[in-house]
Amino acid sequence: MSKGLPPMPKIQELIRLYGLSAKQQLSQNFLLDLNITSKICKLAGGFKDCTVIEVGAGPGGLTRSILAAGAKKVIAVEMDPRFYPALKMLEEASEGRLSIVMANMMDVDEAQILSDYRAEKTAWPQQSKVKLIGNLPFNVGTHLMLKWLRQIQPQEGLYQFGRVPLYLMFQKELSDRIAAPIGTHDYTRLSVMVQQLYQPKIIYEVPRKVFVPAPKVDASVIALEPRIKPIGDVQSPEYFEYVCREIFTQKRKVLSNGIKILGPNAEKDLLEGINVNLRPQNVTIEDFVKIANRFTAWEGKKKNIDLLEFKNQGKSLRKDQKQEQEIVDLQNRMKKIKTKLREKEIEKQEKKKQKDLELAQALAEIDNEPDEMAQLVPKDKQKATQHMSTLLKQSQEDDQDEYDQLFDDEKVTQEEHYQHLLDKYQDQIDYVKESQLERAHQKEIIKQNRAIIDTTLINNNNNNSKKNNNKNSDTDNDFDQLLLDENIDYEALLNDIDNIDINDIKKNY
Repeated sequence: MSKGLPPMPKIQELIRLYGLSAKQQLSQNFLLDLNITSKICKLAGGFKDCTVIEVGAGPGGLTRSILAAGAKKVIAVEMDPRFYPALKMLEEASEGRLSIVMANMMDVDEAQILSDYRAEKTAWPQQSKVKLIGNLPFNVGTHLMLKWLRQIQPQEGLYQFGRVPLYLMFQKELSDRIAAPIGTHDYTRLSVMVQQLYQPKIIYEVPRKVFVPAPKVDASVIALEPRIKPIGDVQSPEYFEYVCREIFTQKRKVLSNGIKILGPNAEKDLLEGINVNLRPQNVTIEDFVKIANRFTAWEGKKKNIDLLEFKNQGKSLRKDQKQEQEIVDLQNRMKKIKTKLREKEIEKQEKKKQKDLELAQALAEIDNEPDEMAQLVPKDKQKATQHMSTLLKQSQEDDQDEYDQLFDDEKVTQEEHYQHLLDKYQDQIDYVKESQLERAHQKEIIKQNRAIIDTTLINNNNNNSKKNNNKNSDTDNDFDQLLLDENIDYEALLNDIDNIDINDIKKNY
C-alpha cells in the first residue's frame, strides 16, 4: 500500500466515526474486505500509470485497493455526502493521487472530468491509459451500462480518451445476461447490444455474504473491453437499440412472426437472407445489425418512434425533456377529461330528468292504488316516499362532491367515476321498481288469500256454518271493514295468513 495511506478502519469504526449506514433507497451494499477488493484490482490487470474513474466510491474500500495497485490518478465519484469525510481522509493521505467528485454518475460528463485532471488520450487501436471501475448500485446498473454503450460508437464522453475498458460489479443475473452466448436462455437484447461493441468476460464472482449489508443476490465483476472493430456496421444506434428491444419482446415467437411488431409487412421487407424460423435468442448479432439497418431505411416503419427514450448524452437532457413531455401529455389529458366531464354532465342531467320522471310515475302509481292498499300501508308508503326523496337528495350531493374531487384524486379514473354515477342512478331506479313490485306482491297476497281471510273472519264472528253460508254475499263488505281498521297489524295479519291450515278451512266448509 502507498506510503502514508491510512489503514482501512473496521466496519464498526466507520459507523461510529461517520455515522454511516447503507441506504436501501440507493441500493447501497458496501464491499469493505480489502482482500477481495485487491483481488478484483489484480484480475482487472492492475492500474499502474492509469487514470481511473471509480463509480460509487462509498466509504473508500475499493478506492484504497486502486491506489495500492499503482494508479496514477483516481477520480472517485460519489453522490452520497455522508461518505465525504471518509473519502477526504484518503484524499489527504494520497499525495494528490485521489480526487473526489460529489455527483450522480448519470449526470457526470466523463470527458470533462478527464480533461480537468489531464488524463492521457490514446488512439483507438491502442491500449487505453484510462480505466473505469465501479461497484454499481443494483438499481441503476443497467442505466449506467447503457449510458456508456451509447457513447462508444460516436466516441463521445468517456471514449474521447480511447478504447476505455470497464470493470463493473453487477448482480450476477445481469452479468450473466451481458456475457450470455447465443442460443442460451440469458441471451437478450442487452447481450446483443453490448457484445456488438464490447468483448465481455466475467472475471470474478462475489458472494453476497461479503457485502455490508448483505444483498439478496450474489454479484459478479465483468470486464468489458471495447472492440477495435464492432460486429457489423450499425447505421443508427438508436434504431439498432429499438429493433433489438422490440424483437426480444416477442421472445417466444419465431422471427417471421415476432418481427411484425415493427410494422406491416416487416417479415417480407426486413428478413431477406435471414432464417425466419429462428427465435430471437438464436439470431446472430450480425443478423440483428442487418435487420436494424434495413429498418433504418424502411419506409414502412412507425412514424412516431420516441427515440428520446433510447438516447442519453450523460447529462439531464433526457430527464428534463421527458418531464416536459409528461407535462404536455398531462395537460392534454386534462383537456380531454374536462371535455368528457362536460359531456357526462349533460348526460347526467338528462338521466336525472328521466330518473325524476320515473320516480314521479312510481309515486303516482302508489297514490293511485286501491283504497284497501292505501289504508293498509299508509305509514309504509310515507316512509318509502321520504326515503326515496332523501336518497335522491343525498345522491345529488354525493355526485357534486365526486365531480369536484375528480381532479384532486388521481387514484380514481374517470371511467370509474362515470360508472359509479351510472350505478347510483340505476340503484335508485331499481329501488323504485322494487317498491312497485313489493306493493304488487302484497296486493297479490291479499287477493290469493282473500277467501281464507273471509272464512277466518266468518269463523271468528260466528261458528254456525249455516249462518256463515247465508252471509257469503256480504263477505266483500266484511273485508272492506277489516281494511278500514286503522289499528290493524299488517305483519301480524300476514303471519296469521301464513299459519292458516287449508285443510282445516276445507273441513269447516
